[in-house]
Amino acid sequence: MNARATIADLTDDRVIYRDLQPCDPALPGIATLRTVLGLPANVTPRKRDMAYAHVILALARAAQALRNGLPLTTVVVIGDTDNDRLLTVHLQRVGEVAAYGFIGVDRPVAPATLEWVDGVASATRWALAHQWAAELTAQGVDWSRTAVLIDIDKTLLGPRGRSDGAIDDARAEAAVIVATELLGNRFDRSLFRRNYAELCRREWHPITLDNQDYTVAMTIFATIDVFDLPAIEVQLAAGLTPTLLELLIAAQQVPAELEALRRQLIERIEAGDPTPFTQFRRVELVTTAARMADGRLTLSGELFTLGQQLQAQGALLLAASDKPAESALPTPEQVAAGLLPLHRTPALLD
Repeated sequence: MNARATIADLTDDRVIYRDLQPCDPALPGIATLRTVLGLPANVTPRKRDMAYAHVILALARAAQALRNGLPLTTVVVIGDTDNDRLLTVHLQRVGEVAAYGFIGVDRPVAPATLEWVDGVASATRWALAHQWAAELTAQGVDWSRTAVLIDIDKTLLGPRGRSDGAIDDARAEAAVIVATELLGNRFDRSLFRRNYAELCRREWHPITLDNQDYTVAMTIFATIDVFDLPAIEVQLAAGLTPTLLELLIAAQQVPAELEALRRQLIERIEAGDPTPFTQFRRVELVTTAARMADGRLTLSGELFTLGQQLQAQGALLLAASDKPAESALPTPEQVAAGLLPLHRTPALLD
């Protein structure tokens, strides 16, 4: 039988999702961190923001104190995108601890390479994370005074270049399920899929903000012609960028079955909620868990093994994801149906 594990096997509940509310209640919540760090009210930093680095460092220090560890001297970031590289750079600029990064992807047709630039290593194999850690050890990193922050999506879970497509597939399936529930007989699956693929393109990011809540909502309204995508595309080409909020407010002839969703989106976007499409995100948790159960979505065996080895040397392990809590933490009803938090859901080690 293939081995299964969970993210929590490495991190316990030291897991932070998009809302920056740690799953471990013993760690300071975002309200406390706003006060301590002087962050603006009703603004939740994202990974590309300098403030995010301050939040992560504060949480790591709090977690280290809870286990009576010596003060941290180093934070390392393991991820798969430029956002993870930028987080490492921001931690370096904070200057309170040493910071190093590892950005990985599996590129089997490319030579296996590990290249360092300003404390951040980029690798064409996830397995090279072991060489990266060995080089840090050789440089004198004391792992007992080091926090290891591991990105979840397309790093530890669904490592990029391997099973990362299952994460995208889970979102796409969740979008179809929610659209079917909302539109009933008016749902045109092929048109929905075409619109969804179109709106996932980078050219639409000025409106969607690369936020799946926005993308799925726009797709639903476009599928029944409430939104005219070709006309909006003309506006974008002309340098005009209507926001989703403006499009929703200006929408005409909204069918009754979508009016409640329209009002919900307007209200939550106006309130600054980055996750306004809750129904979609709740279904995304279900479709993601299904792929973890049947082996389509796996955990990186290399990173899991490395995490265990670093833990044995005293490292503090944490995990972070830009995934909204709504698609990672089940509702009471979902718990009753047997669903677990994402970081406590078993998956195959690959």
